[in-house]
Amino acid sequence: MISVFIDYKLERYKREIKYTFDFIFHTLGYSHRYVSSPEKLKDNDILFIYGLAEPELEELIPIAKQYITLFVQANTNLYDHRAMTPDKLRRQLREIKLLSATPVISERKFDVPAENYSEADINAGKINFDLVGNLFFHLADLEPLIDNHRDLHGFFPEDASAFYTWKDTPFIDNLLWLVDSMIKEHTRSKKQYIVQKHYWPEGQQAAVTLTHTVDDLQKWDFNSLILSVIDDMVMFATLKWQQLYRNIWSKTKYLFTNYEMYWNFDEYRNIEREYNCKSTYFIAAEQSPDLDYSLDDPDLQEEIASILREGHEIGLLTTDDKLNRDDFVTRKQIMLHQIHKEQIGIRQYGYHVNEALRDLHLKLAPAYDNSSAFQDCQGFKGGFSVPYYPWITAIKANFVALPTQFRDRFLRVNKHSFLQLDDAKHQFKKIFQNTLRTRGVFCCDFSLAGYSEIPFCNKLYEYILALIQTNKVWQTNGSEIAAWWDKRSRITIEESEYEISVYFPDAVDNFVLQIFNDFKIAEIVGNSGKIDGNSIAFSNVKADTYAMIRLQQNT
Repeated sequence: MISVFIDYKLERYKREIKYTFDFIFHTLGYSHRYVSSPEKLKDNDILFIYGLAEPELEELIPIAKQYITLFVQANTNLYDHRAMTPDKLRRQLREIKLLSATPVISERKFDVPAENYSEADINAGKINFDLVGNLFFHLADLEPLIDNHRDLHGFFPEDASAFYTWKDTPFIDNLLWLVDSMIKEHTRSKKQYIVQKHYWPEGQQAAVTLTHTVDDLQKWDFNSLILSVIDDMVMFATLKWQQLYRNIWSKTKYLFTNYEMYWNFDEYRNIEREYNCKSTYFIAAEQSPDLDYSLDDPDLQEEIASILREGHEIGLLTTDDKLNRDDFVTRKQIMLHQIHKEQIGIRQYGYHVNEALRDLHLKLAPAYDNSSAFQDCQGFKGGFSVPYYPWITAIKANFVALPTQFRDRFLRVNKHSFLQLDDAKHQFKKIFQNTLRTRGVFCCDFSLAGYSEIPFCNKLYEYILALIQTNKVWQTNGSEIAAWWDKRSRITIEESEYEISVYFPDAVDNFVLQIFNDFKIAEIVGNSGKIDGNSIAFSNVKADTYAMIRLQQNT
């Protein structure tokens, strides 16, 4: 069990600190608790001390001789955006080497990110920057509150971010890896076992969710047909013959058959059916200036019924034309009535989110929020690849945020040009492999219109689905991921010298535990599981049940 001691001098930020430690250990899959003093520690506890000043050796040695002890020094400026300025942030930004280059904020200079105390007969280490405060800074998305830069639409511009250089890196996961590595290193050195929950139900490398933004279903009308003549002339002058042919053919087809070029529900579902994959379609509940369709359209109603019948998911595409709680809630209720569900995930149109929209999402209380993505490139917005509960207006959100890393929008170079297929595959593979490395969630977004606009879209989508199937991943939808993440965090583990008690408050189909270091599993009492080395795979677990795992030290 991991026990966290928080210095009483940090009382003002105790809620934020506990929220962040909960994120760290729930994500990594370790059971933890908070203690008010070292006297509250139990046998085999691992102690994290979080304080303003490093403990004196005279204080540390008696504790660290008995318990693994890890210290992190706090920087309270990371919890209060008013204590930071853009210049100060950039001066304190440092790059460290973990799994990959990782940005951290630190007032103090240091040579190595973490180190062990050199005194003999103690098991202690320290992290040389405020890792906890750095994580909170990103979980609460504080940078836009520090920096007043805004684009024409009132949003914080991504390229103004001090962290934009590391857009290809899931650096939040790198920080989690540092904590995980230190725990495993010290338990191995002390010959003490540690129990860890796998990230995903069957021990998969990552989770994958396929999504489609339904924002544009009509390419041609009278006005667009007239204006397209200019585009045709530009394509002719720049020798874009293939795109010119596609444009003229689609106009001809529309004029003679009323065929909508962007109505590509069947096209995506056919590919997904071939690869036995499921996806989520984000659809708006009401017409708005940004959208060209209405939920009242009988053809769209029929498509929604087909999507649900085939086991796909419908999400709510929210728009910012009515920025008030009542309209947001009404639109959610309209869509819930349409799909006959009690809860739904959301995505903000265009992934444009500011403080006002974050607050509205909080009030909307969706199953999950899939609104985090870059506006101008592929990558890991905020450094995240794992699910997390964001901190919004001074409280922990009651929904999971799932970031989107890959969007078909960035396959377009300009209005008339696209990347080559091989370059698009390379983009995808780079992001996907980084997500596998961090055991996170990979989410891609292929719009309905993109299937027709991107010349190689069908080939790229088939490539993506084929690559997904060659890896051990959990391909599912956002609602399933959010439900799992909540259930996983509620499974509790109690450890004693040679026994582990696991309590399942909810029914789960699958769950995997791993026991590290020089112990072997002797027997399991209660919920039975399949033992594979030092892993236990549970299946068809009923709610409110226990499993007792008895260990034996290897000789």
